[in-house]
Amino acid sequence: MRRILFLIFLITALANAQSKYWIFFKDKPDYALVHGAFKSEDIVKYALSHGWLTKRALERRAKVLPPMDLISKLDYPVSSSYLHSLESKGATVVGTSRWFNAAVVIMSHELLPSVQGLPFVLAIKKIVPMTARPDEKLYNVWPHLYRTIFTPGDSAAYGPSFVQYELSGIPYVHALGIDGTGVIIGMLDTGFRYKSHSALINIKVIGEHDFIQGDSITANQSGDAADQDSHGTSTLSLLGGYSPGNLIGISYGSQFLLAKTEYVPITDLKIEEDWWVEGLEWEESRGADVVSSSVGYNVFVDSNGVVDSANSYFWSRGDFNGKVSLASKAAAIAARLGVVVVQAMGNEGNGNGLEGTMLVPADADSIISVGAVDANGNLAPFSSTGPTNDGRIKPDLVADGVADYVATVPGPDTYAYESGTSFSTPIAAGIAALILSVRPNYSPMQVIDLLKASAVEHADIRVPGRTAFYPNNFYGYGIVNAWKALQLINGPVAAEKFSAWESDSNIYIAVRVFSKNGINFNRSSAYYSTDGSNYLRTEVFTTDTVNQVAFKIFNSGQLNTLSFYFNIVDSLGNSLLL
Repeated sequence: MRRILFLIFLITALANAQSKYWIFFKDKPDYALVHGAFKSEDIVKYALSHGWLTKRALERRAKVLPPMDLISKLDYPVSSSYLHSLESKGATVVGTSRWFNAAVVIMSHELLPSVQGLPFVLAIKKIVPMTARPDEKLYNVWPHLYRTIFTPGDSAAYGPSFVQYELSGIPYVHALGIDGTGVIIGMLDTGFRYKSHSALINIKVIGEHDFIQGDSITANQSGDAADQDSHGTSTLSLLGGYSPGNLIGISYGSQFLLAKTEYVPITDLKIEEDWWVEGLEWEESRGADVVSSSVGYNVFVDSNGVVDSANSYFWSRGDFNGKVSLASKAAAIAARLGVVVVQAMGNEGNGNGLEGTMLVPADADSIISVGAVDANGNLAPFSSTGPTNDGRIKPDLVADGVADYVATVPGPDTYAYESGTSFSTPIAAGIAALILSVRPNYSPMQVIDLLKASAVEHADIRVPGRTAFYPNNFYGYGIVNAWKALQLINGPVAAEKFSAWESDSNIYIAVRVFSKNGINFNRSSAYYSTDGSNYLRTEVFTTDTVNQVAFKIFNSGQLNTLSFYFNIVDSLGNSLLL
């Protein structure tokens, strides 16, 4: 038996004689040539016309960057002549990173001296796949109990998914009609079989890319394991799913960018960090406002299953400071460009609060790293903990990640209970999207600060010392809560979704709106026009529906068109035009 195993390993080693490498370049020759020839506004036009990024990405960047910095050296492609030179040496270019000015190549070890000797090569780093552990399924340990509690929405519509959302106050926000409309969410995962599942078939996907096979198909393809796209389908359902009575996604009104970045062969989940970096760059350039990542990295192994210490990440070595892993550095870059990056902490188990057990890129700065609790708010035993090596609190927040009800493959009506920080992470990402849907001008740090300030500080009954103070390296700032976050926002908030009905020869137009300060109905009003140009002011009033205001006009029977808008003013004078 040992001989057979040795033979298998030998064959594997021979088959993998070629390895994957990052090749980092010293400069971007095209940058000086192009950038020096244009003014800042012309650079923007050039970038748009050459497909470097979208107008939506520029609009998001404008929230955090001055006009002259909307396009930078980071956006310029790597030199095509450098890529050709690598290929002429016998390397195969399979990817590039604009942010790190690097190429991803496959080549034999024998080519290393020749490539290293090229005058434009700065450094070479081997890319080693990591064998990942699957998410732990602990729903037999903690039964997912239903709790009867008043909610302003129809809890039955959520089906079994209600509990995981109720813990974070999401149904209260949904009851206002806030569903993430207007927000673009990027997903980094194993694949997405959304076209054949009833809960996902109507999801608004505006772009998808498979970074493993280099095409635009993120569902299973030839060569994929049967469950390749299972994990991603499930995490996506927590955000964009919509099947009343079964599952309601947190941000089902959002649009989605899907990146297939993790490979699932027949044996183990093989994760390569370069695909994650490429996926994040792509989603940022396509205009993602929020990126949800439920994968992470620490120990990488070679083709023989031996740990590659040089290319792995160890807390004991100081690697978890946000400045070692390329994925962590990429996450921080995305945050600086206006993206709310939400990252799973990992399922490596609770630490002692002094030494971290997290995965990268959860150690990145200026992002939201998410741990997992059960439906009662107690920390899951698998949830990774902080701190980072440079002393920052991690996780930032926690959410329900034990026995979350999710859509599964093959569909069209298959569901399961799954556990892991993979599933608490989309909950936090969805709440970030809900906030951005009512405050689209918020920067990532404004969203992060709001979610931290509104997090619920849970008392851990199992290990009380963990929650003796907040923030801490077990729960972070607490359990993320959408409703409490909404209550901290200054001024009225509302989704631009209107209801209309006719009664007693009157037409009623209504919208749901909320302000922590209360609505001043003496100053709030609506304006309407039947000809599209002349607007008349009318009063607004409450209806029998919670947080709903309306106005009415008499229907003479001659009304063909109606234009209108609301001006909602709260008791402190803050106003909102709808």
